Amino acid sequence: MAHQVDYIPVGVGKKGGDAIAIRYGDFSSPQTQHVIVIDGGTRESGKALVEHVKTHYGTLFVDAVIASHLHNDHISGLSEVLEGLTVGKLIVHCPWDYTKTIQKMTNTTVTQEGLKKYLEKSLGTLSTLTDLASEKGIPIVQPFAGEEIHDGLYVLGPTKEYYQLLLANFGVTPEVKEEHKIEQFIGAVKEAVSWVAEALHIETLSDDYPDTCPENNSCLVLLLVVDGKRFLFTGDAGKEGLGRAIDFAEERGVSLNKIDFLDVPHHGSKRNLGPTLLNRLMPLPAFISCPLQGDPKHPSRKVVNALIRRGCSLGSTRKGVAICHPSEDAPQRPGWGPLTPEVFFNEVEV
Repeated sequence: MAHQVDYIPVGVGKKGGDAIAIRYGDFSSPQTQHVIVIDGGTRESGKALVEHVKTHYGTLFVDAVIASHLHNDHISGLSEVLEGLTVGKLIVHCPWDYTKTIQKMTNTTVTQEGLKKYLEKSLGTLSTLTDLASEKGIPIVQPFAGEEIHDGLYVLGPTKEYYQLLLANFGVTPEVKEEHKIEQFIGAVKEAVSWVAEALHIETLSDDYPDTCPENNSCLVLLLVVDGKRFLFTGDAGKEGLGRAIDFAEERGVSLNKIDFLDVPHHGSKRNLGPTLLNRLMPLPAFISCPLQGDPKHPSRKVVNALIRRGCSLGSTRKGVAICHPSEDAPQRPGWGPLTPEVFFNEVEV
């Protein structure tokens, strides 16, 4: 079964995002292939996704559009996809559908209806996306760990219980009760970057960096299985969310070690991956959606080096062009590839 995983570049300068298109199956006709879109980046990258599917997949139909989580750098372009293509279903979590749980876990006297309206207004981009899906009659699916959302595409995280705990800790929800608080990451003060020499045999990436925010940890973590090959898509999931997803898979007898494809979380941030997680995954190839001027934060040089140190072939959108990971039996695209992999940095950020 052939497959192609395409990363569309997102943003300019230091601002990036995620926009991924996937097709797999029998490419002899549009009716015998599966097409998935995971996140849409900005409006511009959403438009590029539409043209990409039309041009390179030869279809106007997408089986599933997936919003990994609520951040605008992942979902702003998805409205363009819903407008420009025919969509089978929208996979997304809608926080306003969990107002009863939010009431129980936070210090609020607001009614469920009042809380629902507040969340829909506060999360305007997400609310607009779901309203558009409803107007077009596109089913909205809110899956959790253990569900198969399309042929060979499984949710590894979050569980419903973990999502609701994270939701109570979101920045847009009322103050969480003390017994439900989880550690919140507060961004570091911006300062000049300093560098230190790096050696191939010495690990500098650490498990001790603070984890990412609850919104990022609420990301859908997805496993696509095509002809026995395993593709792991992580969005902006943090160490806690990704670790839980790996645990969930292993508890069900699914090993993610030496994963055949890793979508590196959160544009390669060092707050989302540590040596422990990398040693559990040991990805063969990996890909990072990152902005043109993201260095050294997105991606972190320490993350890049840690992946290369483990023998991983690493690609990225750092040069601002779309990249494709095809199977050997996928049709060739004139002018595409071969991919120039990331190289080891001799200096990393302190």
